[in-house]
Amino acid sequence: DFVEKLQFRRTNTFDLVAAECRAVRERVGIMDMSSFAKFDVTGPGAAALIDRLTANRLPKKLDGIGLSQVLSENGRILGEWTITRLGPERFYVLTGAGAEEQARDDLALAAGPDVTITNVTDAFGMLVVAGPRSREVLASLTDSDMANAAFRWLSAQEMTLAGIPVRALRVTYVGELGWELHAPMADLARLYAAIWAAGEAYGIADFGVQAVNSLRMEKGYRGYGSELTNEITLIEAGCVRFYAPDKGDFRGRTATEAAAVTTTLVYGEVAATDCDIWGGEAVMQGDRVVGVCTSGGFGHATGKSLTFAYVTPGADADLEVVILGERLALTLLDAPAWDPTNARQRA
Repeated sequence: DFVEKLQFRRTNTFDLVAAECRAVRERVGIMDMSSFAKFDVTGPGAAALIDRLTANRLPKKLDGIGLSQVLSENGRILGEWTITRLGPERFYVLTGAGAEEQARDDLALAAGPDVTITNVTDAFGMLVVAGPRSREVLASLTDSDMANAAFRWLSAQEMTLAGIPVRALRVTYVGELGWELHAPMADLARLYAAIWAAGEAYGIADFGVQAVNSLRMEKGYRGYGSELTNEITLIEAGCVRFYAPDKGDFRGRTATEAAAVTTTLVYGEVAATDCDIWGGEAVMQGDRVVGVCTSGGFGHATGKSLTFAYVTPGADADLEVVILGERLALTLLDAPAWDPTNARQRA
């Protein structure tokens, strides 16, 4: 029986997580992420409602997927939603498990009589299937065309997979070709078994949240609750590509534009040896504390120990982080350590 060695330095789970990351980067991995909060938002006023609550533009295409932050009245980040447009008046809204009640309240309190909001969190389970062989695995279980031209990146389709109706979203948080498969909860075990059986020829493996953290750090994906919090504006978080002030009025827009930039998010590589960033470590520039790390981890595909940190604007050189009393160099990166052009996700 495996027993984890508990310590702040890398534990004996390090190699297990590395194997899971290799499976996703090189073959195909599968993970249950059913805990996500899920909402159907429908009706003539659905688009206008979501548009008022989110900072980014809604997807225009009927099968499009978009990522958008939800802001407070003072322009800070309250939440992050993945929004799929399943029809002209039909949206599927996803957010983290811990934000279910907040998202429910945001939607319900702002909705008018022309919008119906249904919390389908418990009705739908969700499996992530990701990796360069994921298309081949899923294609063997459906009559739908899974080719890139027919099922593009950041799009969704309602389809049948292994005889089970699913909402298939071509999007992942790990920076690889892959899909989120949202299926009736009662059918999820059967769907998992079918995918596993089809994937055995391709070396399919389970992967978990520690592997997800490693993979998303390599892609430079910010995390809700670590980099994206209710103390930070989208400008400070470097999320201007998700901010569309010219789309019209939305909650927090005026406050975001008026807010002073007091801190800046940076991403970089730490000269670590046997311990990686957890979050909360000081960032030093000489004798001054100029920031704090928010999250981090070891990138098993790149061989880099990576971190996000908020620092004083302009503090971009000669930085060090303090890990277990040791000062280690922090080298800032201007692009994700893994696949900065998203070529693998577009494949």
